[in-house]
Amino acid sequence: MNLIQEENFDLATVDVIMPGESGIELTKWIKANSHIPVIMLTSLDDSIDTVVGLEVGADDYISKPFDPRVLLARINAVLRRSGVELAYEAKVSRLQLKSRERCLISGQKKIFLNAREYRFIKMLIDAKNDSVSRETLSLELLGKEWNPADRTIDNFVARLRQKVEVNPSTPQYIITVRQVGYMVPEGSILIEP
Repeated sequence: MNLIQEENFDLATVDVIMPGESGIELTKWIKANSHIPVIMLTSLDDSIDTVVGLEVGADDYISKPFDPRVLLARINAVLRRSGVELAYEAKVSRLQLKSRERCLISGQKKIFLNAREYRFIKMLIDAKNDSVSRETLSLELLGKEWNPADRTIDNFVARLRQKVEVNPSTPQYIITVRQVGYMVPEGSILIEP
């Protein structure tokens, strides 16, 4: 609280369970005393804390454990909604999805997609910074129910990352959401007709 009163912050991440004061009380105080966006961190099965956190003014929440890249994507989305631009965001090049040509454009380079790759990317963009489950992807793209032992979706994503990502081992466009599925950070791929 002292730091928030003395310094400027773009965003706060607040854990619900903290030593001393609860994260919910801190979030309530932050929202009453500043315009700083807040992302709550909650336990995986703690939906009551999530609801209460959102009711006291948290701008978003993330269940633990989480992938740091998902946290970064959520931070970017919250900051965009609150009108704050991150300095490093300009360094991340955005891709453009061209529907008519079924390709991604990165600068002057065109990355042509097959029908399944195009539908996959479009599904993730349409999810608007939320994850799409492997179950949904398997049904929509492969026409079959997902089996946890089946690695078809994950192998498909690995091949697509080879085509799309600058560095496939640290993807910035197709992000894995652990134990759920995949997401495209909002604004990283723009859709053109």
